[in-house]
Amino acid sequence: MKDEELAPRDVVKLAFQYQETKHVPYCFAVSQEQANALTQYYGDASWQDGVVAYIGNLAGVDNFLSKAGLVEQPDGSQQDCLGCVWEMGSTHHLVGWPLHEPVLGNYRLPDLEPYFEQHLFPQWPRDIAATGTQFRVIDHSFGLFERAWSLRGFENFLVDLVENDAFAGELLDHVTEWFLQSVDLMATAPVDAIFLTDDHAAQRGLLMGSDRWRRFFKPRWKRIFDRIHHYGLYTIMHMCGDTSEVVPDLIEVGLDCMESCQPECMDIYRLKRLYGRDIRFWGGLGAQNILPFGAPGEVRKETARLKQEMGRGGGYILAGAKGLGAEVPVENIAAYLEECRSPRLS
Repeated sequence: MKDEELAPRDVVKLAFQYQETKHVPYCFAVSQEQANALTQYYGDASWQDGVVAYIGNLAGVDNFLSKAGLVEQPDGSQQDCLGCVWEMGSTHHLVGWPLHEPVLGNYRLPDLEPYFEQHLFPQWPRDIAATGTQFRVIDHSFGLFERAWSLRGFENFLVDLVENDAFAGELLDHVTEWFLQSVDLMATAPVDAIFLTDDHAAQRGLLMGSDRWRRFFKPRWKRIFDRIHHYGLYTIMHMCGDTSEVVPDLIEVGLDCMESCQPECMDIYRLKRLYGRDIRFWGGLGAQNILPFGAPGEVRKETARLKQEMGRGGGYILAGAKGLGAEVPVENIAAYLEECRSPRLS
């Protein structure tokens, strides 16, 4: 069957089954301002014809559970329902947290079932109708490390991993149980995968080091991935930074797909050669260099290389390591789109 006769969901599923398709599935999402710029660039809106939405999203758990309500503080910051205080902006900064000491005490994360019943379940029918032919994902933003440091303070939690390890383990166990409840609720939706996030690395490696990552996070992620697989769903996790050192560990505990794949700090082509039959990759087009600062020809060339090399043998979703930010010139967006839509070389 030709790609053109397959639903977008089926093309992605083939990729996840390590099968090559003529067209590598890709992600393309632009703001209204960027869409207007593309229409002006091409002279009309015909650029939208044939843009394939391979991935569809259902509303999931956001960083702050903001649908449950943020409470403005006297200084203009916002407190979420978890007790974390954020200075909101294009980048959100944590300025207050509920656990001031390395003691969990009576603190408990809120029951998620009322949140799903009030805010997510009513939205899903619309989301499902809008994503009928797409590979559907639902996400729970802020992973184990991210949620722990948001409750304790970033520097405090890094210190806890060294000096207060019993507390760190207790806190992570509580967060893990909370995630398991979330998985049980998300899995009631007709989705293909659950999308998680955990930015536990910088561009020079894991923030807590690989040994502590393996001790504190690896077994707990295994519990979460096992629960997702129990429902027959794929596991996908967004991870910025250089996580190459623990890719074998992620494979071992059941991560199906790595998302972001920052080329500025990892040799993603090497990762594909080493692990391309054991884990899928999503992303890889440089959002710090090529997309915002490269010439259109460079964008096209690197996009073509990603299709050819990362798409070999399936197991790849073409995308920027980050989304198409406002800093990306319209000429580069057009070059990316045009190259995405062309078939992969045989």
